[in-house]
Amino acid sequence: MALYKGIRVDSTLRQFLPHMPLVEEYRESLQTLQAVWDNLNLLGQMSGTTTEMTRTRESFSRLTSSLLNNLAQRTLARRVQDISGKAQVAIDILVRNLFERTADIGFLATDQSVRRYAALAGCGDQAGRHEMGSRFRAYVDKYSVYFDVILLSPAGQVLARLDEERSVAHSHASLIRQALETKAAYVESYAPVDLFPGGEPVLIYAYRVDDGQGKPLGVLCLSFDFADEVARIFNDLARPGDWSVITLLDERHQVIASSDPYLVPVGARFPESAGDGHILRFAGRSYLATRRNTQGYQGYQGPGWSALVLLPLEHAFTQDEDQLEQLDLPGELFAAVLRHGTIFPPELQDIPLQAEAIQQELERSVWNGNVRQSQSRNQALNPAFSKILLWEISRTGMRMKDVFSRSIGNLQSTVVASLLEDCRFLASLAIDIMDRNLYERANDCRWWALDPALCRLLEDPLTSQRQQAMTTRLAGINALYTVYDKLVLFDAAQRIVATSRPDAGSLVDQLIEAPWAGATLQLTRPEHYTVSDFVPTSLYGGQPSYIYAAALFGSQGQTLGGIGIVFDSAPQFAAMLQDALPQDMPGAFGLFVDQDGRVIASSSPDYRPGQTLELPPGLLAAAQRNGGESRLTLLGGQVVALGARRSTGYREYKGEQDPYRNELTALICVPLGPCAEAGEATLEPVARAQEGSAFAAGSMPGERAEIATFHVGGHWLGLPVQVVQEAVELQGYTRLPGAPAQVFGSMLHRNEAIPLYNLHAALGLPEQGRPEELQVVVIDSGAGRPFGILVDRLGEIPEVPVDHIAPVSNIFVGATPVLASLVKPSDPEHKGAMLTLLSVEHMHAILRDL
Repeated sequence: MALYKGIRVDSTLRQFLPHMPLVEEYRESLQTLQAVWDNLNLLGQMSGTTTEMTRTRESFSRLTSSLLNNLAQRTLARRVQDISGKAQVAIDILVRNLFERTADIGFLATDQSVRRYAALAGCGDQAGRHEMGSRFRAYVDKYSVYFDVILLSPAGQVLARLDEERSVAHSHASLIRQALETKAAYVESYAPVDLFPGGEPVLIYAYRVDDGQGKPLGVLCLSFDFADEVARIFNDLARPGDWSVITLLDERHQVIASSDPYLVPVGARFPESAGDGHILRFAGRSYLATRRNTQGYQGYQGPGWSALVLLPLEHAFTQDEDQLEQLDLPGELFAAVLRHGTIFPPELQDIPLQAEAIQQELERSVWNGNVRQSQSRNQALNPAFSKILLWEISRTGMRMKDVFSRSIGNLQSTVVASLLEDCRFLASLAIDIMDRNLYERANDCRWWALDPALCRLLEDPLTSQRQQAMTTRLAGINALYTVYDKLVLFDAAQRIVATSRPDAGSLVDQLIEAPWAGATLQLTRPEHYTVSDFVPTSLYGGQPSYIYAAALFGSQGQTLGGIGIVFDSAPQFAAMLQDALPQDMPGAFGLFVDQDGRVIASSSPDYRPGQTLELPPGLLAAAQRNGGESRLTLLGGQVVALGARRSTGYREYKGEQDPYRNELTALICVPLGPCAEAGEATLEPVARAQEGSAFAAGSMPGERAEIATFHVGGHWLGLPVQVVQEAVELQGYTRLPGAPAQVFGSMLHRNEAIPLYNLHAALGLPEQGRPEELQVVVIDSGAGRPFGILVDRLGEIPEVPVDHIAPVSNIFVGATPVLASLVKPSDPEHKGAMLTLLSVEHMHAILRDL
């Protein structure tokens, strides 16, 4: 532990506290109140008019330390979680993209046009170089993640490339030898290479081109547009008012990309331990930093890179204030979350209860002090001053309790607000992952439809040998692209002629009667494609899925048929949603839904594809706004924090030139608790009324009596101060079975068993849920044996005019006998509670035979 401005705090939090404005605000409020309290208590001790409050003061002091530690821990944990999630998303999104590149290079290296040209160019025939460049252009038009495609001879000669303006004719790059010799499916290189003069590193995927029998003909290189892709990722992860800097580090912990190169430049190097959620000093500035490695995708772990997010420490915790200002939570649902929610730890929820218990003890001490002062007023030097001082101490304690309640309430509000923002952000992430994934599917079907081998096999008369060749080609493609359940090739009559799965041979010769197949055969341009509706299909075992398809054209431009790629939607969509879920929220789930609220995919077994959800009105419309939507709502019998974001596409997919539209929305949901009692009244702190103002001193002349007051249910009750001994906690009590309803039981008081009168039962009020919350006012019965009465809370001890006290029977007929007198307020217009005095004799008569 460490000392921070007079408060004992966890030593690991000490360096963060000066940067947490909300925590600092509560610390200053509490310490100011403690100073006021200390002065009041000292004044009372010097005048001899107050009781000793040291124990209560120490209890509040310990609770202050606990509160500030909890606030700081939760504030820090929330911010670390926020930037950790951002780091995880940054590296995982990139790795997902690069996984597709590892498949692309394997497929394009076996393209028959590339093989044929590599074989001819190696013999000195350059006639097809322009044609090969055009084919590379057609490829990049569909896969715009590449900025260059290069074909090299085994000796490093540039045989063809997309960017012919680059004058490099020969390369000595080491990746050529690696690509020719590797036993892996690809070579991945991020380094400067002589194919791109300038010395900047380039991310290249390379593999050898062979003649189909293993003889190497050359090396194909796909140059990934790394700078453009990371700029898109950084832009998607940016939030309004965000000060964080997102960086990517290579395996040597050196920055290879930065969202703010002015703060963290490319080339900067960090220690291996950097990014553990603690403070990191860099370039003369302090940052809260966290680093994440990829979780991988389909077994691919990427180039060994990581993401490091740095948040300037002076801005790390200012978002809490912004969230409180913008907070607009539905009252009933938020109240239900506070009562039954699981996102607040028990130690945090206990702090207001502890503050209430300490305040109750303080009020009891003050009340007892006032009773003693009233009973010995002739001995007191200044009775009026004593009463004012005691109540001012009590009010100061109440203000302290209010700071505890308000600080916890604000923390709870910001936790929910942060969670809603996280859900909205993660819904945007989920839909972005989906759009990026389906972008690849739309590209794959169109490129494979251009495959010369498939086109030639489909154009020639079908034989069993050609059909087997088709199957082999499709199986080879499917092996590279594991996100597909199967690929099917169909002719101009919509008849399946080959599939990529040997176990799906029964599909061959079947007609595809689904609308997407006919629409595919109507396509007239190779850049067009079709997509099925998300409906059950025999091509996916009777389960719903998307099928992306493109037409194959013959040498004369005639339509030969089409290729349909069956997306393995169930595990792929589930994986997308799983990757977007908050990792520290058990029970969180994600959904993809269409414009009608029909479930397309789910990470939860409680929601099945095809099921239609009853979503809040306007939610899906709001989800298409920039940034999406988030709110507390009811779903499946739970209050959930829900984030929603509608699909906007990725690159060319669903762009202005793409006629395909599919209005899907991602929902990220975090259950927060049951909603059955969402409409219950919220328990708010009860502010102490100025009870004594109803009997203002000096309002009327005459004799006055002091009344010790308390509250039971909605009743304001009292007794002459002379018959009251003191107020104590209800503890060590024993219930008495078979006793009258007004008899609660008995308890030990000063080593004597005293009976307890149950005012709730006597007044027809329901029993309290927790007897421990009650207090006991000990009464002198006048017969030698005291007894106790159970009350909810203590009130003031006002002076009332004696002539304002009238028997209840004179005012109300048939009133319960425990109510003896009514005190009429001095002001006829008084609208507050009426003070009723109890009958000591009646209560004693009920209890004396026990």
